[in-house]
Amino acid sequence: MRRLIVEVSRGHLSKLDPEKNPLQKINSMEILHFLRFDPQEVALIARLEFNKPDIRIEDVFPNDLVETQLLEREKEKENEVYTYLIKSKLSQTIHGEPGLRAVRGYFFLPFEVKDGKVKITYLGTAKQVKDFIKLFEELCDPVGIRYRVVSLTDAQFSPHSPLSRLTEKQRRVFITAHKLGYYDIPRKIRLVQLAERLDIAYSTLDMQLRRAERRLMNHIMNES
Repeated sequence: MRRLIVEVSRGHLSKLDPEKNPLQKINSMEILHFLRFDPQEVALIARLEFNKPDIRIEDVFPNDLVETQLLEREKEKENEVYTYLIKSKLSQTIHGEPGLRAVRGYFFLPFEVKDGKVKITYLGTAKQVKDFIKLFEELCDPVGIRYRVVSLTDAQFSPHSPLSRLTEKQRRVFITAHKLGYYDIPRKIRLVQLAERLDIAYSTLDMQLRRAERRLMNHIMNES
């Protein structure tokens, strides 16, 4: 898998619908965890610092499709910092172009707004990264947004991570299955649908998942 990191200035992103742009109301935002990202919904945990004391989360995300829940409130120097659970239905399109539903890989960490810049990390196959860059350009070019690629590298996992025990193909199918809710209770996607999403044969996917699960279980059992 490949890891892409792009960076955009907040000033450039403000060209995207300035009246509704949530970046106008925050000093900083850091996504701590992506809990779900599939064609229907995104769910994440994020830390936010608003740029005015009277701003509320509803002012930042007024859309009826966005649900928020306050998890923590803390004081950092002179400012209040909030940690929220944020869930949102994904739009079909963005400014007439394919929306986030067209994204086949995953957003990853770091994903943050800080010091006047927006940093976006994307994880996927070489083709998925290429498609994402094309989609990103289709979104940015019409309104004159400029961005720079900070890095484009092979995705490396810590040797302490269980995922490092898997082959690249096993990691791809396992991470995709997890992100799309195959391991949720109840399951949000069936194996046949997952195979279609990954564009591989059902029997191949079943074998790769079983091998990945066995390697992970062996690792857990050996560590216990």
